[in-house]
Order: sequence, then structure tokens, then C-alpha cells
Amino acid sequence: MPIRKIAAHVQLAIVPFLCILLVNTNAQINPFNKQEVNIASIQTEFTLSPQQYEVATSTVAILNPNDIAGLHYKNTNAVLPASGKLRGNTNSVNIYIKALFTNTSDTVYNVFFYPGYYFKSIFLFKQSTDAGSNIQTVPGLLPNFKYKESYRGIILQPKEKSYFYIQLQPVKIQVNTFNPELINPAFLSAHAARVREDNNQISIFTYIIVGILGMMFIFSFANFIVTGKKEFLFYCLYILSNAGILFGKTYMYLSTSDFNYFFEEYLDFMLLLTGIVFYIYFLRYFLEINSQSNRLLYRVLISIEVLAIIFSFVYTFTYFLSDTITGLAMMEMIMKYVILLTGFLFIIIGIRQRNKLMNYIVLGNVCVMVFGFVSLTIVVAPVQQSLVLSNALFYYEMGLVGELAFFLLGLTYKSRTELINKVKTEDAVSHENEKKNFEKQLAIIQARQEERNRISADMHDELGGGMTAIRLMSELAKQRIHTGDMPEIEKISASANDLLSKMNAIIWSMSPANDTLPNLIAYIRSYAFEFFENSSIECRVNVCEDIPAIEVTGVKRRNIFLAVKEALSNVAQHAGADTVIVNIICDKNLKISIADNGKGIPPKEMELMGIGLSNMQKRMESVQGWFQVKNENGTIVILEIPF
Repeated sequence: MPIRKIAAHVQLAIVPFLCILLVNTNAQINPFNKQEVNIASIQTEFTLSPQQYEVATSTVAILNPNDIAGLHYKNTNAVLPASGKLRGNTNSVNIYIKALFTNTSDTVYNVFFYPGYYFKSIFLFKQSTDAGSNIQTVPGLLPNFKYKESYRGIILQPKEKSYFYIQLQPVKIQVNTFNPELINPAFLSAHAARVREDNNQISIFTYIIVGILGMMFIFSFANFIVTGKKEFLFYCLYILSNAGILFGKTYMYLSTSDFNYFFEEYLDFMLLLTGIVFYIYFLRYFLEINSQSNRLLYRVLISIEVLAIIFSFVYTFTYFLSDTITGLAMMEMIMKYVILLTGFLFIIIGIRQRNKLMNYIVLGNVCVMVFGFVSLTIVVAPVQQSLVLSNALFYYEMGLVGELAFFLLGLTYKSRTELINKVKTEDAVSHENEKKNFEKQLAIIQARQEERNRISADMHDELGGGMTAIRLMSELAKQRIHTGDMPEIEKISASANDLLSKMNAIIWSMSPANDTLPNLIAYIRSYAFEFFENSSIECRVNVCEDIPAIEVTGVKRRNIFLAVKEALSNVAQHAGADTVIVNIICDKNLKISIADNGKGIPPKEMELMGIGLSNMQKRMESVQGWFQVKNENGTIVILEIPF
């Protein structure tokens, strides 16, 4: 068979099928015949076109049913915006819809009318097409499911045709949308889900943002509890205000409750103004802005704060005492634009400050201003907000996220700066305290040294002079008396000589000028030679060549010297030696050994450790040194003291 004939047969077969399909599709999608709406053909849902109903408005809250028919009904586009978004005074008046509904079926048929959102009340009236018939109030038939307040039932008897008048009272806000639809009862749940599914994405995003705001609230409140800084409290209140706006708009989306209407009409804007006031307080404390530090910026912030408070009072007065939305809408737009302008002024002044902390806050405000401007543009634009990227709330939330991010960066920078300054301050205070303590200790040491100098000078001048005089007088007395021995005078002379030697040793140990290791070694060497000068014992002193010039305190010098003196006295009194060798070694420690060639110390006395040996050991222990005694061809006393 030729291809053309096959194509012709296929066309003949397909065309009837397409015609049937188009007829059925039209019956579902466009079931209307001119101005009539055949509700029997609506199987799912249908949106009324502007050619299928007329619209009128009235500022009278309650009209007599017969007066409703007498209103001046016009084409929809002549009364309402083509976009469906109600503007200006349209939200302040009652809207009336006139449509002709018919039921061509042989059974009772009903559908539900859905006007859009947000409408406080929906009332239905019916008038037969018969001449002279009166308007009747249709009982409010509500569906039996969650969102029933948004729907009203329309019931027509078989073959009935009637005019329906629908009275709608819009909520006094700028986001009302008029989109009348007729829905088959079996499709109500699906319709409600479809209406809300456009908001699902932005709802999920909003809940995430609210969660972030919640964490920021906890974080800021914890900082306020720990630090007691007021800026964290004001930031908590600012966060709480914005979280309340976002959560309320999302959680109560399309809700028909009175509280949702009150929230949309009044409370959300008041929360916005309240949040602005708290944010201004936060900026003043966080940036430490006052009339003395930055007068211009302080005045700008105070101006924004005062304007927000004034507008809140005026808005409240207008809302509760006026039925028109024009003043409210105008005031809300003016306030938002004023906030934007003053916000940009704050940004300009902040940039000129050239302060890093200020820059973080300025960048956060840039986010709020830019995204806020986009959000405000979408609100006033005559477009539907179905997609996320065309939703005004999305851009408002993005501005908040940007502000939060830069706030955290600014807080981190400020905390780090405060920590550095705190450490510096603490270091300075610590250094100052150490300096004061050092000066105090130095003063005490100087006072002690001065007292030691005074005591040594007094001993030298007073006691030394007296002891020298006694010694001289005892020597003169011995020279003048030739008649015999005078042991008492000998004792006086010896005692005076001994006391003078001891006093010189005390004076030497107390003098700060002698607090050095070379001075100590020189004194020991001089004393050893002088001690054995008039005796039969030969004294040799060996001193290391390199003596470090280190400090040795008076107490330490005195104990070392007295230990050496005790060892030399033992040699003179008990050793029976004719030679004593003193070796002084300066290595890691100071090591002094006194060795004699005498008879040594008996083992029993060595074990018992006599008074002299015990004193030497105690003196070495008092200066963290060591003491040792050996019998090796005489006696060796070893004293070792750490530097």
C-alpha cells in the first residue's frame, strides 16, 4: 500500500480520537459556556477567568442582601489588579463577586469556592434567574478537614441555574492574593496540599534559619550571663524579634485563625520595629558609641531609634482607630524606606571610621540593606511569590544570615582584641607589682645594709675603741709593775685581745662591702697566717688562681669563716702538729681543706662528734654545704660549699 494512503488512513483514525480528547479536556479545563459556570463538569478544580465573573466593592461593612445585587459590578480587571495581588484600599473594603452557576446534571451537585488568601470572612448569597426573584443568604457550608475556613460550599439542584454573590473581607495587609477557584469536594485535600506546596521549600529554609537564630539566642544569652555585658542582652532581644517574625509567618502560613490575621496585619511590623530598636541599642554598646566618642554616628543611631518608636505608636494608633489600610501601608513603606536610607547612612559613616570592628558590623548591615531592598521590591511588585527565589521572605532571611555571620566575625575579633588588651594590662599590672615588690625588697635590703653598717660602725667606734683601750692599759700596767707576775692582768690582756679579734670578725661579716668570694678567701688567708703567727706551727695557705667574682652574703661568709676558725683552733689546741696546710679550691663549688700532721682524732671522739665538730657541721648545713673529717697522717677537715 502506498505511504500516502497509509498516512490518510492513520489521519482518519486519529482525528476522531483527538476530537474526543479535546472535548473531554475542554470539559475539564474550561467547562464554561460564556458567563455560565457548569459546576457539574468540574471533576477536580477550576480557576475562574475574569470573563466568568464580575466584581464590585463597598466600604459598608454589612449590606442588606437586596442591596448587594444593586452594587455596580464591573469587569474584574477594572476593579482588581490582573496579577491577583490586592493593593491599597482594595484591602480595606468588602469585595463582591457576581457569577452565574448552573448544574446541567440530573442529580444534586456541589463544589467548594476558594477565593485565595487572606480573607477574614466569606459569605454567599443566591438569586434565581427568574425575573423578580429575591436574593437569599446561602448557609455557610464548610468541608470537614483542617483548612475548612478557607472554603465555602455551593450546592445546585438538578438543572438549576442561579446567580451567586460572594462577599469577601480581606485582611488589612499587602500580601493578599485574589484567585477564585471552584473545587470538587473529593479534591479538597489535594487542593489544599497544592496551595501550600509552593511554600514548602521556603518553609524548610525558614525553619533552618529560625533554628540558627535560636542557637544564636542561646549563645548570646550565655554570653550575657557569663560576662554581664548589655550588648548581648539587646542582641538576644533583636534575634528573638526576628525569629518571631519568621516563625510566625511560616508556621501560620495560610492559617485562617484570628491571631494569624492580627499577626499579619499588626504584630509582625511591630516586631520588626522592636527588633530595630534593640539592634540600635546593641550597636551603641557593642561599638561603644556615645556622644563623646562619635557624635555624628551616635546621632544617626538615636534618630533611627526615635523614628522606630514614633512609627510604632503612630502605626498602633492608625491600626486600632482606622479601618483604612492606605495609611497603614503607606506608613509601613515609608518606615521601611527610612530605615533603609538611615541604614545606608550608617554604612557610609561606618566605612569612614576605618575601624576593623566597625567594618564587620558595616558589612553585616550591607547584607541586611541589600537583601532588605530586594525583599521590599518584591513585596511592592505586582508579581506572585511562588518560587523561592521570587519570595520576599527568602531575601529577608538571607540578609539576616549575612548579618549573623559578620556579627560572629566581629565578636571573634573583639574578643581576641579584648583578650590581647587584657593580657597586656595584666602583664603591665604584674610588672608594676613586681617592680613595687622589687623596690620594696630593695628598700628592705638597703635598710638592713644600712643597719649593718651602722652596727658595725658603732661596734668599731665604740666597742672597738674600748677594747683597744683595755688592751693598751693592760700592757702599760704590765710594763709598770716589775715586782712580780700578775696573772689577772695577763688574762685581761688575752681576753681583750680575743674579744677584739672576734669583734673584728663580726664587723667584717656584717659589712656589705665584703660580700664577695675573693674578699672571703683573702680574709681566711689573712686570718690563718695571723692566727699561727706567734705559735710554733707552720701555716701554709694554697689558693686557686682563678677566683670567680661572685656574691657571698654576710651570713654565709660568717658561717664559712667560723667553721674554718673552729678547725684552725682545733689544730692549735688538740692536734699537736707542727704544720697545717689550708687548700682553697674554686671549681664548681668552693672547697676548703685544713690538713695537719698531728696525732689525729681518736676514733671514739670521731664517733661522738664533739661540740666543735658538731658546730662546724651545723654551720655547713645552714649554708647548704658539706662537712667531712678524715684521719690521714693527722687530721683533714673538708668544707664544701656550692656557689
